[in-house]
Amino acid sequence: MNWKCVLVIGCVLNAWPNHGFGQSVLVDASRLRSELAASDNPAGFVLSGDAAFGRLLDDRKENAGRGVRLISGRDENGDGQRNGAVSVTVQEVSADKGRWFQLRIRALTQDGFRVEKDQLFLKVEFSKDAGTNSLDQVTKLIYAQVERDRSDLKDAGTNQKLGPATWRNYSLEFRTPFPEVDTLRLTAGFEFGVGEGDQSDFRIHEIELTRIAPPEDYLPAERSANGTAATPAVMQSLVKLGGRWYFDPRGGMPEVPESFDHTNADQVLYLSDRLEPVFAGNMTAWLRKGFLDRSGKSVEADHFLPDNVTIRFTKTHLVMRSKNIPNHPTAVFPDRSRSLDGNPNVIQERNNTWYLPLEPSENSQHIAMDATNSNRALPMGPIGVAVNGVVFFNPFDHIENGDAVWRLDRCCGHPGPRGDYHYHKYPACVKSPWTDDGEEHSPVIGFAFDGFPVYGPYESKGELAKDSRSNPLNEFNGHHDDVRGWHYHVTPGRYPHLIGGYWGTRDPLNRNAGGGPPRGPRRP
Repeated sequence: MNWKCVLVIGCVLNAWPNHGFGQSVLVDASRLRSELAASDNPAGFVLSGDAAFGRLLDDRKENAGRGVRLISGRDENGDGQRNGAVSVTVQEVSADKGRWFQLRIRALTQDGFRVEKDQLFLKVEFSKDAGTNSLDQVTKLIYAQVERDRSDLKDAGTNQKLGPATWRNYSLEFRTPFPEVDTLRLTAGFEFGVGEGDQSDFRIHEIELTRIAPPEDYLPAERSANGTAATPAVMQSLVKLGGRWYFDPRGGMPEVPESFDHTNADQVLYLSDRLEPVFAGNMTAWLRKGFLDRSGKSVEADHFLPDNVTIRFTKTHLVMRSKNIPNHPTAVFPDRSRSLDGNPNVIQERNNTWYLPLEPSENSQHIAMDATNSNRALPMGPIGVAVNGVVFFNPFDHIENGDAVWRLDRCCGHPGPRGDYHYHKYPACVKSPWTDDGEEHSPVIGFAFDGFPVYGPYESKGELAKDSRSNPLNEFNGHHDDVRGWHYHVTPGRYPHLIGGYWGTRDPLNRNAGGGPPRGPRRP
């Protein structure tokens, strides 16, 4: 099982009570979270330059809590420069369990945030002897991704009351350069700030350090002579679960667990052009104060859900149990401040069970939505599910021919009358196993109820799938390639946003997918 240590800046959304490296606790997330709720100077985090702790957004409008603001629009500390950073040190690191890690942050880039020379970065510094002996460092510039997101993910239909900025994930995969490394210093920062106005911050909500498998286990498969993916050597050690799904026994007995949760989610792999642990980091959430629990009772204090998503495999299906609670910031609902549209609904914990066919197949009778879905090609209600357990809806709201995009929060969702939070468009806040920065084909972010995967917006480096000329999307938002087979892509700023209809046959076990949680048998 991979070690995972979550360092939370702001509200804890995807942590669990015991974070540790083996049995050695590096960060007590519960204590840290309490400090963040009560203090603008949380222990363990160090600020420099033009940076500040505090509330990230208006609590009356958005559930984002406290975090770090990197301020590019003014010289906050009066030193004549515009730069700033937040750092945290992780000690007791050992090479015994592996030397590959991923540093990930979730941040919101305000419209006026600007830097010169691309100087927005993630950095890891390596030391030994309990941090007293510096060894090396690695840095990744991420401003190019910010600018690409601003261009590629722009959606004129986005609710303008909150602004176009969305929460995005930025990551750096790295290997400790020497086995003697026992201390990591993690930094997110900027230099050469040239932002303008009050909306010129880079606001960090979350910092996460995760041990990952060596990337050579997940490199794109070699291509055979006819262009299809050849079986990578690493797959010889995997157990096939059905379709494109595999179990990684990690050198142990190749016995597949009865179910998977956050403790072993990284051992479930989906074969795209490479093996993707699509559920890793996506199976926990926090039931927030003001949400409703399954009984309809208002939640009085934030409550951690280690089992927000669990999955198991039958001979024919991936069966997902989901409480449908988002693992990212949301707007405040009910929307009494009318920061969106006055949505009167409250996010409620659900008890959903979804059935995803392991071997999806094309439906020869399929039809795509017309401009207003007057042909009912997609039902109202759930049409698929993201890898974090939150459901996809078609583009329309309760006003059936009214586009719902303008009604959504910064993470592209909102709750319906039954309390089920859902996405009508590309959920940019959903975590994927690889950085989706426009440098290659996007990873998987979810599945339609016909079993076909939904990928992020990119077809290849610098090419959005919606603009592809070499392999254009059809009216279903789908296309085929020799490596991934048939699959869908999200289309930011363009109808139908998620999928345009079911290319395959919607599984009948999701019998109430158009109007509520399914009532299919527990074990097909």
